[in-house]
Amino acid sequence: SSTSRESSDCWTFFEKVMVKSEKDPKVEELKAKCMHCHNLYIYVQGSSTTTLNRHMKKCKIFKNKVATKLIQSRLGYKPSNVRGESGLPLGVPSNGYEHTTMKELIAKMVAVHNYSFRMVEHEWFNIVMKYSNPLYQEIGRKAIRAECLRVFNKEKEILKAALKNVDHISLTTDMWTSNQTISYMCVVAHYIDKHWRMQTRVLAFMELDPPHSGNVMAVALFECVTEWKIENKIVSITLDNASNNDSAVRDLKAMFSVRRGTDFEAKYFHVRCCAHIVNLVVQDGTACMSTLVTNLRETVKYFKKSPSRLHKFVEICRSLGLKIGAHLTLDVCTRWSSTYKMLETGRPYRQALVSYADSDANYKWKPTNKEWDMFQLIEPLLFAFARVTTAFSGQSYPTANIFYPHIVSIKIALRKAMVHKDKTYNAMGHAMMDKFNKYWEEPNNVMVLATFLDPRYKMKYVDWFFGQIYDEDKAETELSAFKKDLDKLYEKFDSQKRQAEPQCKNTCNTSTSMPPADSEFLSFLSSTSTKRSKSELRNYMDDANEGM
Repeated sequence: SSTSRESSDCWTFFEKVMVKSEKDPKVEELKAKCMHCHNLYIYVQGSSTTTLNRHMKKCKIFKNKVATKLIQSRLGYKPSNVRGESGLPLGVPSNGYEHTTMKELIAKMVAVHNYSFRMVEHEWFNIVMKYSNPLYQEIGRKAIRAECLRVFNKEKEILKAALKNVDHISLTTDMWTSNQTISYMCVVAHYIDKHWRMQTRVLAFMELDPPHSGNVMAVALFECVTEWKIENKIVSITLDNASNNDSAVRDLKAMFSVRRGTDFEAKYFHVRCCAHIVNLVVQDGTACMSTLVTNLRETVKYFKKSPSRLHKFVEICRSLGLKIGAHLTLDVCTRWSSTYKMLETGRPYRQALVSYADSDANYKWKPTNKEWDMFQLIEPLLFAFARVTTAFSGQSYPTANIFYPHIVSIKIALRKAMVHKDKTYNAMGHAMMDKFNKYWEEPNNVMVLATFLDPRYKMKYVDWFFGQIYDEDKAETELSAFKKDLDKLYEKFDSQKRQAEPQCKNTCNTSTSMPPADSEFLSFLSSTSTKRSKSELRNYMDDANEGM
């Protein structure tokens, strides 16, 4: 409590504070606190300040601040609104060098680009960082690992806060087994933010112990959404067509129904992965082309294994006068669009493959002319499926509203195949149509709703495409059922909206310019009105369709 002047220069950097004693928490004792690193030192009023002066010579934060003033000034860039693929801002903050910020940025760089933790210990990485800024302090691999976990938890809390302002969330999930026989499940959330932008966020990437039954998957998914506190916001889940996924959906419907009651729309909850169904339909229907696909797949592998083989093949193409266009590509068997691309790029080189087979005795996968002729015959149908797969796999635009327009194009192509004079093509069309109808026999009008809400299509398009994919009686039944679902959903959401809005007051506000007579007229109008005004839904349906 002394009011005498502190003569030592160290008090420019220290302040006196009263803290609880470590021996007796009830007793407070005087200590000196560094204003830069906040370290505490024992100090008795009027005693020596040698310890404090010694600390100022070693305090790294103080030394960094002094060095910053001595270094040549750098241009300060304002934080940019431009964001990279990782969603992080690409601008450079203008508040000088902060090692904690640098550490966090390196952790994000390691996470986004899948770098090794050991990279921060590499000699030339540290040379570059020191050259960029002499204030940079070396970081160990264990420290950057801990920083990555800290950043992960920080970003998780930011995402939790963002999801609080979201009304509806759709989930997609899938499982696979790694080459180490470890099974993983990934859960992804899709939603529209307050700026009407589509957003996608990975909620969980977890190891799932066997058995991978539907109940085990359902419990893991429900625990994930409850951890994120979004169980009341989930409206749908998209899965592929494995049998355990069907049982998982049944269990999830029961869990959400108990948690949410009548607010949960179980009818629209399960959405089958359309791209996966298209792939299954094509794989089963194109059994007649399995030999061509296998031969061409092995051919691409054979050429890619040896540069000399590829060079020889190119020379043969040039000698035959063939134009070297798109390179031979290997497909991904789970993506039919990539298989179609492999066949389409290989077709111009069919004659070159025949010549190469004559010159290389080890090459045993030459496609026959009959196989190429079959591909040329069914190519329009395969192109329709490939185009649909590509459209359904889009990530930067909504796909629910374009589902039925593409399905109609496939149905039309299949019907043409079913009446073709070639028996093989005809049988393939029937087989694919049966498979196609099987996967969508379970009624779910969620895709029809999405098409109806696209202002280019509306009810006229729904009426038209039902006539294209069903016979006359079933089309009329399906259209009637859809209209009932539409009215029921609209009434539900309209009722929720009216309950959320503040109730209008009957009393007249005397501060407004409305005369009392107008207020009485409004009361009279409300009491005598018998016909309800047209709803937003009817106005939308009556308006003309937007241009395509």
